[in-house]
Amino acid sequence: MGDISRILKRIVEREKVTIRGLARAIGVDHASLIRSLKDEGNPESRTVEKILNYLGYDLKFTKRKEAKQSKSKPSRSGRKRR
Repeated sequence: MGDISRILKRIVEREKVTIRGLARAIGVDHASLIRSLKDEGNPESRTVEKILNYLGYDLKFTKRKEAKQSKSKPSRSGRKRR
């Protein structure tokens, strides 16, 4: 999850917003936000959404033309087939 943390941190720095000010604006604990934005951080999806919304960014997922193929597809219950 470190990639998302690094990207978010770069966006925050580029927008010239302080971590303390951002935390206050989005209603997240300052220390929590610092931990989330560390290289090895693992921000919750709600935190990512709040940060991006506040800074005016959209998060979009785009499917690649060739998806990675796994050896076994997960069943509908989320467990791998044997």
